[in-house]
Amino acid sequence: MLIDDSLKEYIEKVASSSPTPGGGSVSALSASLGIALSTMVYNLTIGRKFYEEYTDDIKEEIQQGLSICNRLLAEYVKLIDEDTVAYDEVMKALKIPKDTEENKKIRSETLQKAYINAMDVPLKLARLCGEAFTPTMLIAEYGNPNAISDAAVGAILLYAAIEGAVLNVKVNIPYIKDREIAEKANKECDEILGKYKNIRDEIVNKVLNKIST
Repeated sequence: MLIDDSLKEYIEKVASSSPTPGGGSVSALSASLGIALSTMVYNLTIGRKFYEEYTDDIKEEIQQGLSICNRLLAEYVKLIDEDTVAYDEVMKALKIPKDTEENKKIRSETLQKAYINAMDVPLKLARLCGEAFTPTMLIAEYGNPNAISDAAVGAILLYAAIEGAVLNVKVNIPYIKDREIAEKANKECDEILGKYKNIRDEIVNKVLNKIST
């Protein structure tokens, strides 16, 4: 599994002539690093002297935010490999022979399933990345002042992961015969891009204002 590689090994695989791991897997890694940064800020916040001065409601929000970050990190890490597996399934389907009518039918059906899955995996990543912005916004507001810049970097990486995921959804859409499924995914991607770009900018600007005063 890719997740078991060292960082150096993974980067070398990305840079190699092999098409996998590619942009989808790297987008999942970007999301993993982004939420890991937010998680770090939580861990550098909870238990500190300034944290103890927060109200119980704010402390509870922060604890819940950390729990969300931990859950999302586990999801993103799994997608580093899942995206590569999905691409490999498309490649396998393309190798099915077209020598008989039966094989042509099998190939077509297998390919459609593979293309839909290759679209669904990055779409799942894009959706999950959206869930990360609420806890990231929270810790940008209440986090350790010496570390909140890392929350902003996390937001930047999370949105980069969304952009990468959306590209990997859209590259598969032309091959999907069920146009209703394809167009629904395309519309959802456009909505995700617009919504979370604004939130990313809000987080970054919030942090810039805090560290500039």
